[in-house]
Amino acid sequence: MQRACGRSPGLTATGQALDAGGKPSYDDCRVLALIGRRPAQTLRFRTLPLGLIIVLLFAWVGLAWPGQVSVVDDTGNTVTLPGPAQRVISLAPDLTEILFHLGGGHLLVGAVEHSDFPEAAQQVPRIGSHNRFNFETILRMQPDLVLAWASGNPAELVKRLEQLGLTVYRAEPATLDQLATTLARVGTLIGRAQASAALASAFRSKAVAIQQHYQQRPVLSVFYQVWHQPLITLNGKHLVSRLLVHCGASNVFSDLPDIAPVVSRESVIARNPQIIIAGGTTAGAPAWLDDWQTWDKIDAVAAGHLFSVNADLLHRHSPRVLEGMRELCEIIDRARSGN
Repeated sequence: MQRACGRSPGLTATGQALDAGGKPSYDDCRVLALIGRRPAQTLRFRTLPLGLIIVLLFAWVGLAWPGQVSVVDDTGNTVTLPGPAQRVISLAPDLTEILFHLGGGHLLVGAVEHSDFPEAAQQVPRIGSHNRFNFETILRMQPDLVLAWASGNPAELVKRLEQLGLTVYRAEPATLDQLATTLARVGTLIGRAQASAALASAFRSKAVAIQQHYQQRPVLSVFYQVWHQPLITLNGKHLVSRLLVHCGASNVFSDLPDIAPVVSRESVIARNPQIIIAGGTTAGAPAWLDDWQTWDKIDAVAAGHLFSVNADLLHRHSPRVLEGMRELCEIIDRARSGN
């Protein structure tokens, strides 16, 4: 039975591909218009030399398929799309921010909870949390690209999305330079390669300017507190620790193997930081920062160097991290001056 011409709808609600490649097929109506509109012309076409026929066929395929886009993600996997992504799902708030920063917010058909910046991101339909996705909802949205957080999303769940036929880009920028690279790569996947390259270059320039402003100043030791019960910090592999170095400071727990280790108050006392910084909110310092007031054996407490920063600016690996970096550097400079 002859099928009506048109584009394949791609994936069914169960994730099964409707064509051999698991991707929407080319526009067969367009091809029919090229080779089947005038029978007389088709007959003349058959008399053309074989070499010319092959050239024309490749030209028609080029018209039917948009140019491929391909990048390597942060895990070393090559991610290839038949054309710029038109329907994107984000599995992390920072990836949602990145897409909006690149001018691709309108491409988002789904995002995880806490994707709240910019304000328009709050209107994007939710597909679950960063560690628990609704597969049925995701498949129903028929995304042609899923942006995943390599260390934050459960690996087995992300792998399942790929097994269902979805294309996944895994992001894990651990440095400012890698974050700039992520901007350029994601921009390429949504068809904004030139604009995203410019944004990545501007990001690098701003980051270098901040580093140069603080790099020659005396180094102070910092305990960065993520949470209070249990007491959680970050090790030297986390971006926050690298930002401390850029600000002319050192992380007292940079040597621990886990990226977000649980530590004891006794170990904080033993390492005796000169500054204690807690990840807070835009509303102000968390109440648990005051819990340190009784531990006056710590230099930071004795000097009154207890500070908070907006955690969203530092913990989310998005372009806004430079705002967090400035705030962090200013806090450390205040401690240097004794304020």
